[in-house]
Formats: sequence, C-alpha cells, structure tokens
Amino acid sequence: MLRICLFLFILTVTVLKAASPALVVIDAGHGGRDSGARANGLVEKELTLDTARRLETRLRKEKIKTVMVRTSDVFIDLDDRVRFANRFARKDAVLVSIHFNAVSGSGARGLETFFWKPEATALAVRVQNKVAKKTGLANVGVNRRRLRLTRNPEIPSILVEAGFLTNRTEARYLSSPLARDAIAAGIAAGIVELRQKGEKGIRRVPEIASPLSKKTDPKEGGRRLRPGN
Repeated sequence: MLRICLFLFILTVTVLKAASPALVVIDAGHGGRDSGARANGLVEKELTLDTARRLETRLRKEKIKTVMVRTSDVFIDLDDRVRFANRFARKDAVLVSIHFNAVSGSGARGLETFFWKPEATALAVRVQNKVAKKTGLANVGVNRRRLRLTRNPEIPSILVEAGFLTNRTEARYLSSPLARDAIAAGIAAGIVELRQKGEKGIRRVPEIASPLSKKTDPKEGGRRLRPGN
C-alpha cells in the first residue's frame, strides 16, 4: 500500500510539473540591426520589447519566475536565442516569443500563435484564446509550424504574432500602450490558466519526427488548428 501511495504521489507531482511551468523565458522578437516589420509608423522590434517588459511585470505579480532574452535594443541571432532558452531546459520552463505580423497588402488582420512540439499545444491554445479575449483582435487560431523558435528549443515554445502592423486599424490599436498591455495580460492569463488546468480539454498534436529548423529551410505553411482546438 505504501508503494502504491508513493507511486501515485510521484505521478501526481510529475503531471503537475508538466502542466505548471515554473519559469517563462520571454523573447522580444528582433532587435538591433533587425528591426522586424515596419508599417504605419510602427517598428516591430520596439513593440515586442515593450510588450515583453509588460509581460515580465505581469508574470512576476503572479509569482511566476521570468527571464528575458533581451532587455534592450540589441541584435541576437535566432540560434543564440535557442541556446539561451536551452539553459533552462531542466527548470520546468517554457519559451514565449513575441512578434507582430506584416504582409504586402493591408487586408490581413488578427492574431495567431505558432508552435511545433506536442507538449506546447496547450500553451499555444490557452495563450492564443486569452490574448484574443483581452484584446478583441480576430482569433486566427494556433498554427503548427516548424520554426527555429518553435522546433529547436528543448523546452515547450510558442511564437505569438499579436496583430498586423500592415493593417491600418490594427496598427492604430497596437500603437497604444494599453493595447500592448492587453496583449501582455492575455499571454500572462494563458500561462496562469495552463498552471491551473494543464492540458484539460485540449488534445495534444501527435509527435512528428523532424530535423532541427535551419535558416536555409523553405518556408512552410504549417497546419492551422481551430481557435479553441
């Protein structure tokens, strides 16, 4: 009986640990000589850093440990970002990379969250839905795509595209600090919900054997899932 109880205790701790990230690696996309998208008077690297700082503040209020990939306007190669995230592979961590979208036209709108690993499914879904709720932006859904920041890190990783700078209406909204605070609030709420509910109600995508993503890889369309999975 003692062995059974001990086994159940260990199993419970393991499940909770898998569903309860203790540390969030926050990646503000682009930086330095890499400005990211520029449209409608906005510069992506500036918005990502501002949003990342807001997310850091909100997570700390929730007593969740954080670490920032960059805290200033510096260039960091994607592979170096992956190596940085991998330093926390044994610390029950997840990676959240913040970006803003852009296309050649002006009609595209909404927010989308990318992921690759099965263990990142619930993180992607919960963050996507919470950001959509907090901001009111169109919920495009979660998209499974093999990117360097979703496939290569050893920890569950997502990349949030929080609206289109090329869409005049969304650009006007995103130019407001209140909007970026709402995005940060949504990401934080998704992480808190993950800690509370784990994967309950969300089905993991199947494992796919795939090589690490490289800079020379052709662009992939990925597989978009329904917003609520």
